[in-house]
Amino acid sequence: MDKTLLIRAHIQGRDALLTLNGMVLCKLIAGQEVRLPVHEFIQAGENRIQVLALGPQGLLLDTTLTTVDCAVQVSVELQKDRGTESLVQAHVLFDLVENFKKGQRLKKGRMLDVTVNLPVSFSRWRYLDVLQSGADENDHIKIQDFVLQLAGLFQARKLALLLPYFSVRNQEVASAYGLDLQQAHIAFSSRMNLLCSTFTLSEESLDSSAWLFHKVRHSSVYSLLNTMYQPLFQFDSTEHPNRQQWPMHVGVLGGEVFVLR
Repeated sequence: MDKTLLIRAHIQGRDALLTLNGMVLCKLIAGQEVRLPVHEFIQAGENRIQVLALGPQGLLLDTTLTTVDCAVQVSVELQKDRGTESLVQAHVLFDLVENFKKGQRLKKGRMLDVTVNLPVSFSRWRYLDVLQSGADENDHIKIQDFVLQLAGLFQARKLALLLPYFSVRNQEVASAYGLDLQQAHIAFSSRMNLLCSTFTLSEESLDSSAWLFHKVRHSSVYSLLNTMYQPLFQFDSTEHPNRQQWPMHVGVLGGEVFVLR
């Protein structure tokens, strides 16, 4: 693939969650810029980009007055790959900006809520279908058990038992990108092996009181976060003062939990 669709986001005044079609892309930290590929979260046609304000108690879900001046800028960019020897300027498809003065109203806590039409040709991602399934009151229990199982395998470094959890997601991604499935599996296995051999799961990730399963819309899809709205699975390097985060969305279908993203 010689083109990459990216989102660049920058926020001032407060922290927030950046979401695309309801899926959590990342936490935006005031004063910091993020730039990340978004192919796995988009569909042909309309795509909804939201920036959801965070307060001391978490997401501001109700309509409220902002207590600080704040602003957000989100750009959707198309980056062409011409090799490491060539620097190609990204083409900006959309440049979205919102500014709020102290005392202005945030409708449902949203700093940005825009639908854009994106020129993509991917087949329909599975998560879009799962978004149509309703949540169950026992979803949280099932996801807790899932996280415990996955955490135990990471701690035991059991690579062969970890890989099947990601097979559905990997097959879908390989198919969408036109990749050889076997080569894609080898590449993912290599990355997972490096994670298991040189990183350990952080103590915070094992603290169930810090787990937050953020429901996507009203569906049975959840983003696995901690109470700081960061990815739940955090890994510390055994060799360097370095930490990796593994963002993850799961779906609960037929009583089972599947990794979707």
